[in-house]
Amino acid sequence: MNPDVYRAASTSNSSFFEKLIDPKLVRLCPSLVYEKNSKGNTSLLVAVRWARASSTVKLIIQKPKDQRDVEAGGQQLLSMVNEDGDTTFQVAVRYDDDDEFEIVRELMKEDPKLAKHVNNAKESAMFLAVDRENYKMACYILSAALDDCSYAGRHGMNVLHALVLHTSCCKCCSIEPAS
Repeated sequence: MNPDVYRAASTSNSSFFEKLIDPKLVRLCPSLVYEKNSKGNTSLLVAVRWARASSTVKLIIQKPKDQRDVEAGGQQLLSMVNEDGDTTFQVAVRYDDDDEFEIVRELMKEDPKLAKHVNNAKESAMFLAVDRENYKMACYILSAALDDCSYAGRHGMNVLHALVLHTSCCKCCSIEPAS
């Protein structure tokens, strides 16, 4: 990996990535946005995973919006999956460290149906949020998806399993775990 790209990604230097994503290039050749690398990741997915900058994600999403009918293999950009079956939304839920999870919000605003997707490990975005113990994000996903989301989790678990595994006592009533 190029050292400049690595430094920019590790420090979340979004201006570096914005310079790389030339809006003219995206307008002239919108199909580039849909191209995948050897692991099945689109440029949007890479931006979410490594840049973690909502401005970069917005730039990639907004530029081909005029070309929204342009499809790659019958899939829209936001619903495209990598070799793990993850959409950009699942990657955002897994890696968005921002307290206000701007990238997750931006993606949900674009397509609330992303909350229905389950990856190859049978993990939904809701499960990933709860598994990370990011309950604020989980509540947001639930409200933004209008209760139309998957609760599936890996190894046959679901969101409730993850919640039980990560909480030491029930905060909604007086039930506490046995000693």
